Amino acid sequence: MKTLLRALSYFRPDSGRIGVVFGLLLVSVGLNVLKPWPFALLVDNVLGKKPYPAWAPETVQHWDALTQITAIALVLLAVSFVQALCAAVQTYVSTDVGLRGLRRVRNDVFGWLQRLSLHFHRGTSAGDMIFRAGNDTTSFQALFQQGLLTFVSAVCTLLFMLIVMFRLNVRLTLLALISAPVLLILIKVLSREMRSRGLEAQQAESKVYSLIHQGISALQLVQSNTREQHEQRRFIVQTEKARRFKMSQHGLEIIYWFVISLILAASTVAVTWFGAREVLAAKLSLGELLVFIAYLGQMFEPLNQLSQLGTTLSSAGASIHRVFEILDTPDEVKDRANALAVRKAGQSTAASPRKKSAGPAEAPPLEAHGNLMFEDVSFNYSDAKPALRGIHFQVVAGESIAVIGPSGAGKTTLLNLLPRFYDPHGGAVLLEGVDLRQLRVKDLRAQIALVLQEPIILPATIAENISYGRPDARKSEIEAAARAANAEEFICRLPRHYKTRVGEAGVRLSVGEMQRLSLARAFLKNAPLLLMDEPTSALDVESETQVAASFFELMRGRTTLMVAHRLSTIRRVNKILVIEEGQVSEFGTPEELLARGGYYARVIASQTELPA
Repeated sequence: MKTLLRALSYFRPDSGRIGVVFGLLLVSVGLNVLKPWPFALLVDNVLGKKPYPAWAPETVQHWDALTQITAIALVLLAVSFVQALCAAVQTYVSTDVGLRGLRRVRNDVFGWLQRLSLHFHRGTSAGDMIFRAGNDTTSFQALFQQGLLTFVSAVCTLLFMLIVMFRLNVRLTLLALISAPVLLILIKVLSREMRSRGLEAQQAESKVYSLIHQGISALQLVQSNTREQHEQRRFIVQTEKARRFKMSQHGLEIIYWFVISLILAASTVAVTWFGAREVLAAKLSLGELLVFIAYLGQMFEPLNQLSQLGTTLSSAGASIHRVFEILDTPDEVKDRANALAVRKAGQSTAASPRKKSAGPAEAPPLEAHGNLMFEDVSFNYSDAKPALRGIHFQVVAGESIAVIGPSGAGKTTLLNLLPRFYDPHGGAVLLEGVDLRQLRVKDLRAQIALVLQEPIILPATIAENISYGRPDARKSEIEAAARAANAEEFICRLPRHYKTRVGEAGVRLSVGEMQRLSLARAFLKNAPLLLMDEPTSALDVESETQVAASFFELMRGRTTLMVAHRLSTIRRVNKILVIEEGQVSEFGTPEELLARGGYYARVIASQTELPA
């Protein structure tokens, strides 16, 4: 119940609209209760010549029969029209409220997924996260519209009708209510099992989405190894499993509905039989019996809705639980209390505004020159073998460092500690002598430009891609960054130059062109720290030459850590850091490491022996 109440809190900002919804709902229910009474007046007072009740206008009794019938028909039409109008407006407004709540929860989920560390995303399926954020969140809307509103509507309808029914005939009303406790017991017994099966079905369906995502993202691998049939078989197995779980869920729901239908049918038959005897005994008029039977048909509908509520809540509850699993995941990388602001050395205070505080004066921002130190840093992704152990080295501002080592040695992991994609489990990473965990995450990342092995290009224009890290950049700055990255030539060949859309549904770029856009993005950011993770590994020789010229220019005056494997790149840095089995095995200038005869010297020897 706490989970459902928490889910409904997403609709609290629309309390005014919800008040309108409930007001229209009550009017609609009240008018619905009035609908059978014109028929009772027609049967008892027009056709049966029975005196009109005291609340009816006295002049009506003096009208001829045809006029009375016409008046009753018009009243019935007016009641039906107003009731239908109220119901339509209420449905429209409630749908708007439901969609607003859905928007809020989706915004929260997406925002939280953006904030969660790479450690979380590394251990989860992207397809499952997409399913939870896109599909499971719709259960919040269902909880409000098919859950809360249905409950209020059903309870109000029952309450209004029972009041009238008790006034008409107490014994007949009590007979109709015999089915209520039976239905409640049935709901209690089966709702927990329905929720469990609903959760299993949702998880199985989520895995189908995961396989679709995997199949699309790894399409080149699948096709190049002719594994299409294998992947198809995996998908068929999972869809069959999802079908079985779904059928198990629906099978229980069908049994649930079958039993409920039998109970409701038996109650209807019993009430009709007993009511007819009451009319024969002159304890109930024919018109009142018609009203009672009409109410009986309408009364079983809200009972039906209340019995469905168990299914709705169990299904929605399972999905809502999966959404809150994301939102309740702790943020591993976050600002500490009184975290220090950071700004680029030489940047004016006005360009780095700080939030006003009513408390003690904040410490001045840390000036980021680019001096780094790793102090006995260790890190592991799980309880298995550590990815990094006892990492210790220092980098002076402006130095360029090539990080090399065997595959899986921990090179990329080391780079990921600097922007705090992960935090070390032991030791500390220092910027200007201050532990990164003492700095504001947003400010720290603003001092770092990142160039990845596989360039990320968004479905946007060329200009928007380059200015992603500085959306307020002027056109002249964007063009200057493109020139510095040797990207201007190919950009000018595009249909709309900097306004050309690329990525999904846009112009396709080569890997070299995409990497030059990534470098232009880094030039424009103009950060004091530069991280590059094998930026030329996926390029051909010609593209590498063009890109290498750009990133060596980008490295000038910046503290650079670059995971590299090309000797032409490694030889041009100030120092080389060798990582083997998660530890620093060598650190020094290329000449110093060559003289030591270690890993770097062996790589050089191996390369020089290769034929030209």
